[in-house]
Amino acid sequence: MIGWIVRLCSCWLLGVSMHAHAADDATVRVATYNVSLNRKTEGALVRDLQNNDAQATKVARVLRTIQPNIVLLNEFDYDKAGVAAELFRSKYLESDIPGLQKLAMPYAYCDAANTGEPSGLDLNKDGSTDGPADAFGFGNFPGQYGMLLLSKYPIRSEDVRTFRKLLWHNVPDAAAPVDPKTNQPWYSDEVWQRLRLSSKSHWDVPVQIGDKVLHVLASHPTPPAFDGPEDRNGRRNHDEIRFWADYVSNPSDDNRGNWIRDDAGRMGGIAKEQPFVLLGDLNADPVDGGSHQHAIRRLLEHPRVNSTFTPKSDGGAAAAKQQGKANAKQQGDAAFDTADFSDRVVGNLRVDYVLPSRECQVKAGAVVWPQSGEPLADAIDCSDHRMVWLDLAFP
Repeated sequence: MIGWIVRLCSCWLLGVSMHAHAADDATVRVATYNVSLNRKTEGALVRDLQNNDAQATKVARVLRTIQPNIVLLNEFDYDKAGVAAELFRSKYLESDIPGLQKLAMPYAYCDAANTGEPSGLDLNKDGSTDGPADAFGFGNFPGQYGMLLLSKYPIRSEDVRTFRKLLWHNVPDAAAPVDPKTNQPWYSDEVWQRLRLSSKSHWDVPVQIGDKVLHVLASHPTPPAFDGPEDRNGRRNHDEIRFWADYVSNPSDDNRGNWIRDDAGRMGGIAKEQPFVLLGDLNADPVDGGSHQHAIRRLLEHPRVNSTFTPKSDGGAAAAKQQGKANAKQQGDAAFDTADFSDRVVGNLRVDYVLPSRECQVKAGAVVWPQSGEPLADAIDCSDHRMVWLDLAFP
């Protein structure tokens, strides 16, 4: 774990209003948003943010309109100095824009990701070891497609746990890919012993809300696509999601959390009865798409997860009907969709989640997918994903 951005936040407090509202004073608005603020080259996002980037401006419009108190941004390129995160916060969220309320986020967390980090291994078997698909997580440079957590509330930086270096083979009964032509493991034993589970990272970030601590469990599993019949990405996606199901389980339940080891060497999952909220683009729809749906269903049906409320939108349902093609063959409710994918093959899917623990009461929530002509309808094309938010109350 690094602490640059958490330390900076102590300075950000000066002159920052701490009263950005959610639904009311008794609730906390928690959101996840894949903002697609990724670039092809290192440093390009910083350059774009310095020059009034049109895409980032639209992302900020959505954020400033919805006013989340805690939000995870997926696909926000990471730089070690934190320049991009600070630029986005100060230039896009807290600047004076007529008709838009400022969004004060004085606390933040960001850390390195596996994306673009060289593995030295030929992971896609193309004869090379230095391509983007040979990194520990697909990426053209270290930190591409990173994550950024922004918060109105203090982050307990000393208690953050990261699992970026956790090895895939440590997962009990791991869904290791198999070459269908030979029925042998896709990866050699030498490669398998070095592969990491997380394509970006898995974070447990404790946030102090009054006298309560809410654990934000953040991740962005690899999409179950862009591979071959061995399904190496689909199987990795399955185990990246399965990690959370084990992490929030009681360690006495079949020892499911006993294999988990964070990057600092601490063992086990989250403590029993500790409130949490799971955030991120999990790249898995419980009904449609090409993911191994058992993993996301295991999470949605987990006894510690409150999934009784499913955020939805009228815009998602309208888009699926208008776009047709693959959408017409899907079985899930299109009002629950959170991503606008290729209509020729995939169709729109529910892949972005805000999943609180049973201790949290859901007061309201939605997918930010307005219909044509409605507010923000001209801003949501900044990404192929839509923001998902819930208003949560604590006992």
